[in-house]
Amino acid sequence: MVLLLDPYHLGDPLFATALARDLKARGEGLVLVHGSGEAGERALESLGSWPERDGTVWRVADAREAAAVERATRELNRRLVHELNEAGLPTIGAMGADRGLLKASEAGVAAGRVGWVATLVAQGGVPVVAALAANGEDPLKEVDAGLAAAALAAALEAPLVALVRGRSALAEAPAMDLDAALATGRLGDAGLVTSSVQSGVPVRAVVPSALREAHLPTGVWVGGTDLDGEA
Repeated sequence: MVLLLDPYHLGDPLFATALARDLKARGEGLVLVHGSGEAGERALESLGSWPERDGTVWRVADAREAAAVERATRELNRRLVHELNEAGLPTIGAMGADRGLLKASEAGVAAGRVGWVATLVAQGGVPVVAALAANGEDPLKEVDAGLAAAALAAALEAPLVALVRGRSALAEAPAMDLDAALATGRLGDAGLVTSSVQSGVPVRAVVPSALREAHLPTGVWVGGTDLDGEA
């Protein structure tokens, strides 16, 4: 299962501990994906910039700002990995650019060499992937975490899961189209989920407590069809 971690939930200082507790109860293969979120915003503010989004990533004016967002994303990754490990979840931090995992281009985000991630998961590890991708000869580029998670889910043939903000109407229906899901206002980050769905990968929207379930968490498919071909 690929779990998309959004800025709303990562902004809660108690979230990582609760997440580790829920995921430990699963005992199943997991890959976590996150972007820079609030950490990237604060990094840009520290430079005296007024942060603005370009879609779901922070717009950077120059190499200095890009480097600040990269450092903030790496620090967020280290902090998240540390907190999850402290809670007993065997996590391993990774950048999307590591070992050719993710590649960025004008066309979007593509998965590259995912075999090593699959091996880590098979060995019981939990990769936590920051959405920093290789961009040709340029420095690492922050990419849409929704696109990154969707690319990894497709390449690993795994379901993609996102979190909702508490219990909502999402849990009461077997499927929901994207517009209806966005209208609830309950998605952790509507932009990231939109990116995933528009890339052709359906998203399973769940409440955090559902992550404890042994298999695919109870929730709703947003957009497209699920892995069994059902709407």
